[in-house]
Amino acid sequence: MTIGAQQPFLGTWLAALGYSGTGDALLTSMDQIGRRPYATELRDLLDPTGEYRCAAVFVVEDTPTICFSDVEQMPARRDVDAVRQRLWNQNLVSALLVCSEEKLTAFAIPKQSDVPEQDALAFSDVRDDGPWSVPDVRSSQVQQRLSEWFDPNLRVDRRLLRQLADAVLKLSGGKKPLMASDMGAKMLLAQVMFISYLEHRGVVGDDYRKVHSVGSLHELIRSSDGAGIDALIRQLKYDFNGDFLEPADVRWSELNLGVLDIVDKFLSRVDLRTGQQDFWNYDFSQIPVELLSGIYEIFLESDRDADGAFYTPRVLAELAIQQAFDGYESVKHLRIFDGACGSGILLTTAFRRVVSYEEADRRRTLTIQERISLLQATIFGGDINPIACRVTAFSLYLCLLEKLAPADLAVLQKDENCKLPQLIGANIVHGREGGDFFASANKFSSSRSFDIIISNPPWRELKQGEGTAAIDWSVTRRVHLPHRQIAAAYAMKCAEAAKPGGRIVVILPTSLITAPSNDVFLKQATVHLSLERLVNLSDFRRILFAQAEHACTIMRARNEPGLRDKRIEGTFEYWTPKADISFAFNRLTLHDYDRVVLSRESLVAGNGELRRRFWGNRRDNSLYYRLLNLRSLGDTVKERGWLIAKGYHMKDGLKKADPTVLQEYRYLATDALNSDSPLVNTGALQDLPVNRGVASHGNLALYEGHRVLWSDGTSVQMGIRAAYTSDRFCFPSGVGGIRVNDGDAALAKFLTCYLRSSLAQYWLILTGYTAQTERARVTLGDIKALPLPLSRLDVSETELDSLLSELARAVEREDRKAVTGTRELIDGLVFDIFGLSENERAIVLDMVQLSGESLQPTSYGELLTPLQKAPRPADVAAYAHRLAASLNQFVKNMSGAGTISAKILARGDRAPLDVVHVALVAEGHGMTTGMRRDQDARNILIEISNRISSGSPIDFFAMPNSIFVLGNDIYIIKPRRMRFWTQSAALRDADEMVTCLSPKKLKSSGVSQH
Repeated sequence: MTIGAQQPFLGTWLAALGYSGTGDALLTSMDQIGRRPYATELRDLLDPTGEYRCAAVFVVEDTPTICFSDVEQMPARRDVDAVRQRLWNQNLVSALLVCSEEKLTAFAIPKQSDVPEQDALAFSDVRDDGPWSVPDVRSSQVQQRLSEWFDPNLRVDRRLLRQLADAVLKLSGGKKPLMASDMGAKMLLAQVMFISYLEHRGVVGDDYRKVHSVGSLHELIRSSDGAGIDALIRQLKYDFNGDFLEPADVRWSELNLGVLDIVDKFLSRVDLRTGQQDFWNYDFSQIPVELLSGIYEIFLESDRDADGAFYTPRVLAELAIQQAFDGYESVKHLRIFDGACGSGILLTTAFRRVVSYEEADRRRTLTIQERISLLQATIFGGDINPIACRVTAFSLYLCLLEKLAPADLAVLQKDENCKLPQLIGANIVHGREGGDFFASANKFSSSRSFDIIISNPPWRELKQGEGTAAIDWSVTRRVHLPHRQIAAAYAMKCAEAAKPGGRIVVILPTSLITAPSNDVFLKQATVHLSLERLVNLSDFRRILFAQAEHACTIMRARNEPGLRDKRIEGTFEYWTPKADISFAFNRLTLHDYDRVVLSRESLVAGNGELRRRFWGNRRDNSLYYRLLNLRSLGDTVKERGWLIAKGYHMKDGLKKADPTVLQEYRYLATDALNSDSPLVNTGALQDLPVNRGVASHGNLALYEGHRVLWSDGTSVQMGIRAAYTSDRFCFPSGVGGIRVNDGDAALAKFLTCYLRSSLAQYWLILTGYTAQTERARVTLGDIKALPLPLSRLDVSETELDSLLSELARAVEREDRKAVTGTRELIDGLVFDIFGLSENERAIVLDMVQLSGESLQPTSYGELLTPLQKAPRPADVAAYAHRLAASLNQFVKNMSGAGTISAKILARGDRAPLDVVHVALVAEGHGMTTGMRRDQDARNILIEISNRISSGSPIDFFAMPNSIFVLGNDIYIIKPRRMRFWTQSAALRDADEMVTCLSPKKLKSSGVSQH
């Protein structure tokens, strides 16, 4: 790290807060950037002659997170605010820290009127695990202290999108719209944003306007000079090329003056809902091109609903491109194709990465001609929507123009032989014929010429008569489309566009990957392609996409047959990242803790292991197979002649049934079961709601006798809302039920206890598709698949009545302590019947009480899930006890000698992480270690760094839960988040350490990492 002399005390602050020990995570020079993600933005931040002139940038998981500056660089508040505004528009950095000799002042990036915008720290109070230290930032503790600073709703993309939507509504809505259509309004605003990009980035500046006698866009709008705007657009199109700012059917001179007034307010950051002046202005010189492309994709949503297209967030685009480029030393010769490019966010992200790599290799900025040549050689796309393709082309043009040298701009503007390339029809194909990925007229989609296919294809289940080209292609190639999902056809056809051995990266609906009914897709993909990686982003479903009903998974494969010589060999990586606080910092990160390697051949048997491995680990898999050997509830229903079904249908197409049959019964609404009570509340019975329709009667036998009922909507935590009854009434199809024989009342009551138990909830979370990807619900198939060892049932009906009655009374009294106590009794009863061991009970309860409470957070405020919170001292102690007990059991099973201890080391002098010390003391052997027994966590981390990297800093935060073996000592480096301190985590760590406890490792005095 090198801090210039012009920042005399910044280095002192960086050392005191722990940043100087973070290696290449702290950037202080443009020479350090290289091929990093966000390289262009990092160069802007660190350019000593640029607009930011930051002295240092701290990067967390590849994302610029904290900027540092010296007070001498920003002596006045207006200087600070100018940088804050640019950072807000850049949409990456989370805080700006300005240092003086005695004080550090942290500034929020968004400007808010009702929230403190700065946080001061005196040098005398600094700690390297305190406020604004490395651990404070990396562990997201700062987000918990200053949560308002990091609200995603305050980011430029959210604000800009809201303003655009409001502007479209004001322009084309109401009884007397100012414009004839919302698409016309969208195209108008697109022109505004695109021209603003050119002006703010200096492509069109004062010299250009003087030479061509045109005005600046905002000034022309303010003066209501529509003819002047038309002249500006004509000149821009002439000086660049014919694709520029198409289509040309917008005539500003013919627009109502009210249109210009709304656009003026939009550019002036007047809130179109409240009429109040907003704080920061949009600065299109800083807003990334990919962000504009992604925002415009939302604009196209209403026009593309029939195509199943949706907005690809920038953070997802960056992750997908990282998967596509991973492992390539050089990318300048790669041909990259997106056959469903939409407005081009994946292609623009890819091209910016190509340019960044090439500039890093050449150590200089590329000229305009070099960029044009690179674009024409590497980037290709297609889409059926012509407007989307034009947005793609324009976004790529902006990439060409980004950070050009003044001389290159002058050449582009004056040299008749230097124009932006014609992309439409050349590199980008469009329309229902040329742009349809499945059409024979598409010159790219069957060319087998591309090194990388990168796409977020349409997600749509085709209706009869739709997507005929895709259906015809699938029939001809014998490709099965589950539920006629066009994304399945697209993924398989990528093999015809990619070179043999090329890479295919597609963003698919997770239903294609993990839904039980869709396992045939994964089977055929495994046969025809060599699967390399699946990144299941289901846990981000409700925060990654604002309106998405389905989760997404990134699939990466090599374009080679997976089936060779009648065998499928090899492995693939399965990643299941969990939503955490880091998402508040605009990061979507992958950690090895959420990675497992599976055999490709396992997918031929089905996709069940993918579902189980989302929340479960090897121990869960073992428990699953043990329970699977028991008879299922479905087997019992069949053998005993019970009835399992759902209630009557109110609506079913045009079908109608005689309601008088059901009017003989009282009626129970579905939501009457949305209760914690295990007994049906007969006080909720009512008359049949005939006005809501009767399409079928259901099985009348299900409306009387001893029954267990449940609503098909579970609790958010996947708890089944089961209730017992013997009263006579009917219910709709939102309720499922089991009617037992007249002599099986006790079994019905036990089933109610079982369905309400933690074990049934655990089974649904572990094996159920909906727990991971859709709304929480339970199907008849889920119920029938539950294991049920009736032969072990040894409990009286009286005891069951007592449990159900006590739980019902506790719920009615709203006595949470009594409810919890009774549920624990029910769990104990069920666990005993199933013969669960102590370890198995622990992993079941962890899954229900922690994972179940952390499923798919819905908003920024819910990111701090129970799994992400700090563990209590009792949790840490329980972890250590379980870890030691499990390891000692292993030693005993192997007929070994001695004992294993596990303890949490003292943090010492502000250690940034926790360290678990596992010591093996074998009989007859001394300790073969160079580590002192009295060392604390901080010194252990230093010692590990010294042994592994010769003293160079190690980013322990980037590899949570790492295990290091030093002689007979094992050290586990852990963040203080509950997910790493559960009982299940202790068992998982023990299993991993078993591989460390080999004779070879015990004799080693070196160090190894696991």
